[in-house]
Amino acid sequence: MIYKIKHFLRTVINIFFGNGIDQIAGKYMRSFKKYAFVDCSCKYKEQFEASIIKLYHTLEKGMAYDDYRPGFGKDNVNKLILSLEQYEAKGYDVNEFFYETALSCLHKYISKNEEYGLIDEDLKNRVNKLAGSPNECGGTLKVYPTVDADKMNYEQLMEQRHSIRHFSAEEVDIELVKDAIRIAQYTPSACNRQCWRTRIIADKNMIKAVLSNQGGNRGFGQEINKLLLITADLRAQQRNREVFEAFIDGGMYAESVLNALFYKGLGSVPLSAALTNTQAKNIRELLNIPEAEILIMLIGVGNYSKEATTTTLSSRKNAYIEVI
Repeated sequence: MIYKIKHFLRTVINIFFGNGIDQIAGKYMRSFKKYAFVDCSCKYKEQFEASIIKLYHTLEKGMAYDDYRPGFGKDNVNKLILSLEQYEAKGYDVNEFFYETALSCLHKYISKNEEYGLIDEDLKNRVNKLAGSPNECGGTLKVYPTVDADKMNYEQLMEQRHSIRHFSAEEVDIELVKDAIRIAQYTPSACNRQCWRTRIIADKNMIKAVLSNQGGNRGFGQEINKLLLITADLRAQQRNREVFEAFIDGGMYAESVLNALFYKGLGSVPLSAALTNTQAKNIRELLNIPEAEILIMLIGVGNYSKEATTTTLSSRKNAYIEVI
């Protein structure tokens, strides 16, 4: 009884000082709506940077598909060019790494289309009129089957892991997937509560059904041999202040799973669980996911092809480091 009274008083005090759970979540949502970007409607330099990177990465992904579709992504190409024009008109530096990489992707996109006989002079003129110069950091690269990943140090493992969108037809050894999940269990979490859950979807019909509710696997989803769903359990969170902890711990764990899969010699690709309510509801019903668990990420898993696989270059910008 005394504990309940103390809890009630603490809750009242938190609300009075603006520290209640609804106030914390509400403040975040106000900040999110104010600062999150909308393509072609950016206000801040940081918004332009994020939007431009997102748009040019869609071109990288399209250029990495084995079944290449010349002229794909016209809407995103137009958005990217418009965003670059808006960025330059604002007086921002066109020598920034992400800006030059965007130009690189556009030039490689044009060249790739020309290889397939699609010549678009209007697009070439629009791109050539853009300020700045392209670097060589956009586009695709060839990835070879991993060899002795267990002999890599941590830095090598982090640098050499790439998302793979095309896999061999060879069946994935589910025991290797389980081993990767066991390794990832050592991920740190708030008070060591380990709120994550991983489901391995092995049935091909179920994989197809789940992926039909996720829009980022078009063009390669049919090659995924095993599909993982990572969730985080809200029942492991402290109600009075851990509004976002499940996403933090779940995201850290998902990264560990990706690295562990690579360590075990398996190819993988993270697939966003930022879904519509309808898509999320469908996946929950298909896999019988309780309401208490939030969806963190889907991960497609497959074996590397025997030959080189084309994937996105996904160049990294310099790390932001501030010593205070």
